[in-house]
Amino acid sequence: MAKKKKKLTKTARILLDAVMVISLGTAAFSGYQLWKGTEKYRVAGKSYDDLRDTVMIYSPETKDEESKRTIDWNALAAVDSNIAAWIELEGSTIDYPVVHGTDNSWYLKHLMDGTYNDAGTVFIDAENHADFSDRVTVMYAHHMLDDPLMFAEVENYKDQSYYDSHKKFLIHTPEAEYEMYPVAGYVTSGTAGYIQLSFASDEEYTEYVNSFIARSTFVSEETIGPADQALMLSTCSYDIADGRYVLIGRLEKVSDN
Repeated sequence: MAKKKKKLTKTARILLDAVMVISLGTAAFSGYQLWKGTEKYRVAGKSYDDLRDTVMIYSPETKDEESKRTIDWNALAAVDSNIAAWIELEGSTIDYPVVHGTDNSWYLKHLMDGTYNDAGTVFIDAENHADFSDRVTVMYAHHMLDDPLMFAEVENYKDQSYYDSHKKFLIHTPEAEYEMYPVAGYVTSGTAGYIQLSFASDEEYTEYVNSFIARSTFVSEETIGPADQALMLSTCSYDIADGRYVLIGRLEKVSDN
């Protein structure tokens, strides 16, 4: 004879219902947080895609692989008067405008048009000059977790193979064209004091550069001499708490505009 199923008591039913409500609420909140993170990346990505469509001029007028593109600097300045440059790394997602503001906080959480967004904008250190005239110029951008936006691919230089296939950045400005050749990069912390913008002597500058080379995650065929200028790219690293991946390279002016 089949056993009769025990009926839940009123208290047990209430507890079971409460557990189900909490579980559903937790799942809904987790889903919302995931959507929220994905949505902000989508908004930022579309914003930069739209900006490229607006400010890039192609010759010939078709956007094929043979097209040469130039930048409408007036159109960019109309979006943000703090525009300083455009950085590009062929074969990667790095293809962004670069601004120079009065502090190092605003552009961490704002797009060029002033929209609040965690993706932020690539920006030059406020202590630098905007025209790349300093011995070391520093650019910052986020490494968005699980998304290739901004400087996420900079940390790919942890692998020698990535350096081997990405040996030159292009830096465009209204006045000139530059190239940056990566020399060294490594993981450090945000409080490690890895940024230095002025040097008392050539020897101090050389020691600074050598400190990067000694810890570099890749071996470069390039170097930075006492007479050379350097460009540093700084982004987040999730390898350590408050981590940073910093990439330094030789900056060369190749032509005037």
